[in-house]
Amino acid sequence: MRERSPLSVDSSLLELHIWQLALRSFFNLRNHSLSDAERAEIVSRDFSPELRIVGQALKRSLLLSLNCTPEKPPASFELDEANAFDAIALNAAISPTQASTSLLTPLINTLGDLCDVCDNALSSNVDFQVWTCVERIVRGELAQSQFIKQLERRARTGILERLYPELHELSGRITPDTLAADMSAVLSQLAQLLEQLRVIETLLRQDAPLKLALPIFALVHEETRSLVEFVEKRAIRTEEIDGKVFDALDCTGYAVGAELNRVFGRELVGLVSLRQAPAIYTKVENAHGLLRDSFQQTMVALIQVFDPTLDGALFFQFFHARLEQSLLLRRDLWTLLQLVLQAEKDRDRRPLAPLIERLHVFREGRLRFLMYRDWESFERFVAEVLAARGAAELTPVLHRFGTYLEALFGQINMRTVLADHPFDYPALVT
Repeated sequence: MRERSPLSVDSSLLELHIWQLALRSFFNLRNHSLSDAERAEIVSRDFSPELRIVGQALKRSLLLSLNCTPEKPPASFELDEANAFDAIALNAAISPTQASTSLLTPLINTLGDLCDVCDNALSSNVDFQVWTCVERIVRGELAQSQFIKQLERRARTGILERLYPELHELSGRITPDTLAADMSAVLSQLAQLLEQLRVIETLLRQDAPLKLALPIFALVHEETRSLVEFVEKRAIRTEEIDGKVFDALDCTGYAVGAELNRVFGRELVGLVSLRQAPAIYTKVENAHGLLRDSFQQTMVALIQVFDPTLDGALFFQFFHARLEQSLLLRRDLWTLLQLVLQAEKDRDRRPLAPLIERLHVFREGRLRFLMYRDWESFERFVAEVLAARGAAELTPVLHRFGTYLEALFGQINMRTVLADHPFDYPALVT
C-alpha cells in the first residue's frame, strides 16, 4: 500500500496552509535553534538572515496562491520567484466578475505587499525592533485573510481519516472512549507533522534554498512540543488505561522529546548563519531524517499496541525500505571493519587487496544508505588508505579507519528500525 496524499485538499493548498502556520511559528523565537550564547544576545542580534527567510517563505506562499487561481500562469512558474510579481499583474487583469469570485485575490495582493515590506526592511539594519515590527505587520495582515481562515478549518479537519483511514478506523475501536479520543488526537498530530516534513523533503529534492526549511522546522518544533505536553499531561493520565498502553504513551513522550532536543538543540543550531551549501544540506537532511523516522516509528509503535498485526510498511513506503537498507548497510560496515582489522593485524600489502576491492564496491553502492554528513568522512578515509605507502604510513591510517567504522557500525546498529533484528556477527568470508 502506497503512502496516501490528501484526497480533499489540493496539494498546493495544503502546502500554502503549512507555510502560513510556519511563518507564525518562525516569528516566535522560542521555536528557533539558538545556542545559549545567541539567546543571551537576542536583543542585539542582527535578524537580516531570518528576515530574508521570511521574505522567501512569503514569495513561496505567493507562488502557491497563484498556482491555485483559475487563470494561473504556466506550470513552469511554480519555482520561479522572478515571475511571481508578473503573475500578480496577470491575476489583476482578470475581469471584475472573475476577480470577485476568487477568494484568493485579496490574499495574493496581501502577500505581494508583504514581500515588499520585507525587501524594504532589509535595506537597513534589521535589529530586534525591526524584526518585531515586521512580525506585527505580517501576522496582522495574514490574520485578516478569510481565505486562510477557511483553509485552516479545511486542512485541519479529518486529517487522520483523510491520510490513514485504517488508523482512523482503529482509533474508533479503542476503549474507553476517552482513550480513543486521545489516541485519535495523538495519531492525527503525528500525521500532520509528517505532512509538514514532506514540504522539507520537497525542498531537498528540488535543490531549493534550504534555509527556507527553517520556518517549517520551527512549526514542527512548536507542534511537537505541544504533542509531548499533551501525551505527558493528559493521555497517560486517562482513567482505565492498562499498563501496556501507559508504557507505550510514556515511551512516546520520552522518545519524541529526546529526538526533538537532539535536532533543535544540536543539529540545527547555527544553520541560519552557515554559507557553505554542503554543510547546509547536511544539517537539513539529517534533521529531516531524524524527525521523520521518529514520527513514523512512534505511529507504528502506538498502533501495534492495539493491533499487533498492522505492519508499518503498509503506511510508510520508506519504513520498509529503511529496514532493508539498514540491514544491508550494517552487514557491509561489519565486513569492512573486519577487513580493516585484518589488514592492520597482518601489516603487509597482501590482505589490502580484498579491502580495497570491497571499498570500491561500497562507494559505488551502499554508501548512499549512509547519511549525507558521513559521506565526506568515509571518502576521506578511503583516500588515505589508497594513498598510504608502506606499513609505516598504512598502519595508523587503518587504525583510525577501524575506529571510525566501529563507531559508524554502532550508530547504524542502534537505529530504531533494527530493534527487532539483532545482528548475528557473521564470520568474515573473503
